[in-house]
Amino acid sequence: LTVPLLICEFYLILAAATNVAGSLFKKLLVGSLVMLVFGYMGEAGIMTAWPAFIIGCLAWVYMIYELWAGEGKSACNTASPAVQSAYNTMMYIIIF
Repeated sequence: LTVPLLICEFYLILAAATNVAGSLFKKLLVGSLVMLVFGYMGEAGIMTAWPAFIIGCLAWVYMIYELWAGEGKSACNTASPAVQSAYNTMMYIIIF
């Protein structure tokens, strides 16, 4: 539950400060749910662990791409310097 909330926080910060497309929220929510569902399936033994792990990692990479270079970054570039700083700090925390 915390992963979708954390990822959607990026959208909420941007939406409070600038005009951001609702499609970003949907992309981030779907990516985080895919990551969680396949993580659960691999851990519970519903499917083989390695394929579930790889699919979960691909969902994570997709979300990072959307935030780092996709819609999230382009919306961030139009925001104030304070919002850009908060956004970039959150990016560094979740990536590194």
